[in-house]
Amino acid sequence: MSGELALAVLGLVEGSIKLVRKIKSTCQSYREADEGVKERFVLLESLWIKVEMQLEFLAKISSHLTDDLVQSQLNLLQRLKGRLAQAASQLEAVDPRSIENKGKAADVLRKWKFALVKSSLDELMGELEAWQQRFDPSWYLMILISGKVLDNALVESADSDLAQSDLDSNPLNKMLAIRSTLNPGLKPQSKTHVNLSHDGLKGAQESAISFSAARTVVRAGSTNLLVVERVSCPSGMTSQMKIDVGNLAKKLQNVDPTTFGLLRCKGILKHHDALNKLSAIDVVYTTPLNCQQPQTLRHHLSQQKPVSLSMIMRIAKQLVRSVHYVHTCGFVHKNIRPENILIFPGSNNGSLGESFLIGFTEFRNANFQTNLYGDAAWHRNIYRHPQRQGPFVLDRYVMQHDIYSIGVCLLEIALWRSFVWYPAPDGSATPVPSMGLGFACDDKDFETTQLTSKRRIKEQLVRLAEEELPPRVGDTYMSIVVDCMKCLDPDSEKFGDIKGLADEDGIVVGVKYVEHILGRIMEISV
Repeated sequence: MSGELALAVLGLVEGSIKLVRKIKSTCQSYREADEGVKERFVLLESLWIKVEMQLEFLAKISSHLTDDLVQSQLNLLQRLKGRLAQAASQLEAVDPRSIENKGKAADVLRKWKFALVKSSLDELMGELEAWQQRFDPSWYLMILISGKVLDNALVESADSDLAQSDLDSNPLNKMLAIRSTLNPGLKPQSKTHVNLSHDGLKGAQESAISFSAARTVVRAGSTNLLVVERVSCPSGMTSQMKIDVGNLAKKLQNVDPTTFGLLRCKGILKHHDALNKLSAIDVVYTTPLNCQQPQTLRHHLSQQKPVSLSMIMRIAKQLVRSVHYVHTCGFVHKNIRPENILIFPGSNNGSLGESFLIGFTEFRNANFQTNLYGDAAWHRNIYRHPQRQGPFVLDRYVMQHDIYSIGVCLLEIALWRSFVWYPAPDGSATPVPSMGLGFACDDKDFETTQLTSKRRIKEQLVRLAEEELPPRVGDTYMSIVVDCMKCLDPDSEKFGDIKGLADEDGIVVGVKYVEHILGRIMEISV
């Protein structure tokens, strides 16, 4: 990376940390005089601990990052410093202590100034939370960087006094734990065990999830809901699958569900056949506390019940974040469809709560060769890029193929109508194209090795987005959908220049995705 960029990062990090310390010093002098300021000061301190750890670590290794990655973070750092400077100036200008007079009028003025202080702190905390949601995706991309420099810096930083002060939410420990699955020689902060005993599920109550291969499980004597999905182990691939599923489980044990949009893995259960050969692996996930039975996004789309635009945007944003963190963990998903998005009930009757991406039954490590076999099932192929459609696919699976699938799902979410209709409510009957898809297709369209009919499907989906999305969700959302579906086109404005570039770590694709897809959708407010 160029020296100028490294110096710019250092300057912005140091400037931001100084400004926050100035804000905290100012608030420290106010907190004793007002209980409301005191409460906000405590919240601000806890919020800032994570940000400061991330910034100090970024400054430490910034000279070893790629220009693309640093530039994306640089833009966010400039925004952070500017907002902190504005907040520091506002808090100094309003200083309630500057009122020396006594009397009723002075008391009223003092109360008014303290109200302004609290309002400024509320605004700052809201903006800090929003800023961190935008910063985290590019920051976690550093997991993909090869080499020992990052590992050594992580171990050193995770052992620091500041990092040790908040182990549970420490982003450095989370990154270190995920990095340890990439580098067996790197020791995480705590020993990670993933293998579960079959005895733990004896007598458990199982329930199917409509339209999903996953199921929910409640163990005997417990009320906590678990989600379980099975990964098959084809003959000849058991060794690699065992390694990949184990690594995936270790990484998913360290995710923050609210940040990553992925359920935390509890562990794995291995199943063997009569010859004691590994036949399948169950991946077991924990769920949000006190949650009820989830349903798939496909279930909700099929219900045809209207939902608010705010709810649509929340589900869309969560999906975009989820896939980013799958890629950050070094995997491609390969199976992004509404059947693999779980939505838990909200706190209000009839409302939809948090959504999470599951369906890790076809995933693979992004650095290993993928097989070139698929299937002709139309209801799966419409979510696949034309290069990956049909029984015999043309190209090995890359991250952009997942991005294409995101585009189709975002289109379906925004229209809030199912593209696939199942005659049976549990998804057991053969699905047919719904009227919501707007065009006919069947398995025969995907049986050929020719790209003509496959490209036609893609073109029809793009046209559907361009015609129907602007009046529903706006031009920005529409362009994000189209950019996803055109991400592998040679003339793609957002991703076209990636072709031919060396991107062994997936960082270039990751930066483009954060900049052009995740970043833009997070900026949409309704």
